[in-house]
Amino acid sequence: MNKKTLTLATAFVFAHFAFVAPFVPLKNILPAGFGALSMTSMTLVLLLVGRWRIVDRILGGSDKAYASHRWLGFFVIGGSLAHWALASPVGLGILLELAGRGSIAGLIAIIGLSVVTRVAMLRVIPYHIWKASHTLMGPLFLLSAFHTFFVASPLAVGAAPWALMAGVSIVGVFAWCQTLLPKLVPERLVEVERVIPFDGGVDVTFRSKKPMPKFQHGQFAMLSHKSLRAEAHPFTIAGGDEMTRRFVIRAAGDWTDNFVSAVKIGDHFRIGRAVGRFLPQIDSQRKEQFWVAGGVVITPFLSAFERMQPDVGGRVTLIFGILSREAAGAIRDVERHARRLPQLNLIVLSDDRNERLTLPRLLQIIRDMSEDTQVYLCGPQGLKNMIGRAWAMANISGRIYSEHFDFRGAYGMEHLNYIFRPVLDAVRNIKLMLTGSVVASS
Repeated sequence: MNKKTLTLATAFVFAHFAFVAPFVPLKNILPAGFGALSMTSMTLVLLLVGRWRIVDRILGGSDKAYASHRWLGFFVIGGSLAHWALASPVGLGILLELAGRGSIAGLIAIIGLSVVTRVAMLRVIPYHIWKASHTLMGPLFLLSAFHTFFVASPLAVGAAPWALMAGVSIVGVFAWCQTLLPKLVPERLVEVERVIPFDGGVDVTFRSKKPMPKFQHGQFAMLSHKSLRAEAHPFTIAGGDEMTRRFVIRAAGDWTDNFVSAVKIGDHFRIGRAVGRFLPQIDSQRKEQFWVAGGVVITPFLSAFERMQPDVGGRVTLIFGILSREAAGAIRDVERHARRLPQLNLIVLSDDRNERLTLPRLLQIIRDMSEDTQVYLCGPQGLKNMIGRAWAMANISGRIYSEHFDFRGAYGMEHLNYIFRPVLDAVRNIKLMLTGSVVASS
């Protein structure tokens, strides 16, 4: 989390306590604030689930919306648990006979939210179970709203925080109902025209019988099986025209594992409209640019290459990190475009040749770049942090554009090392200190 995001998140949290403070006794500020935080966050989550275009536009793209969804989920469960731990019945509530039921509804809601959160945080949970658990968010929100208005509360009916929670609840219910309706988005039934398998993935092209809506290079689309109720998954468009769409898909979960192993020419799927705001500049008036991608996340740059023409505009340097040539589904296309475009400087780093991107290597690559060079990168937060550090060390002021599209945002086994390493280091240091103390005393 960068400083700007941390500042916004902190302000968002503390705004709830500041808002309720004038209306409740001192001892009730924390539980009331945490309860309001949880309700507001749940409403915003339901709004994000609806994937409204205006919301994506405000947040700067759907990948940012998914990231916001994840952080709001932490606020939901954190606020709920803190409220449950600190709150106690105060006053009579709106209806005395419903106060007890309001408490029970709140208890059921916090149990349900705890279960949903744990399912969401573990990548080992199959996708269909994860998705099914998320459908409980609406009913849990209704229970939380019932708890908010009918439990014994220090908030007076009609007070500003009470009115705000009423408005939040109405918006949340509306947003949830909207998610239950069929999606009124243009979907096209398409047929698999070409399948090129590679180690761990597949390069697939679909063809439509009718012209499809235009897309911009760098955008993604939802892909699903032909059934109208089939699960849809986002994939960046790797290329195509008004009749075709190309995707390079790696097996990285139960849905993609099945897709990569089973897709064949003649299969039918549905493709949604193109969305997203990760748009590398390709016209001849561009500034110098630095593109960074690893594996199949080369796809937004592939679609950019298709539309880029040879010119004498700003230089474009691309670092393409791959596990091996066999596992890089689009390596030949990338190399073909590098030969075609004189403005493109291609640097391929392969793990099987021990060519990982390190800070010293990165500084060596960017040493001759102009001070306003812009960065477009697709990769994990660690890579973004490294580039930000290198940018600062090289006194480059150009903006860094990034897209981190993790549909689930869950933690897998590969994350455990990073999660528990600080804990293990702390335990090891304490052990060394204790051992040193024992030796010194003896």
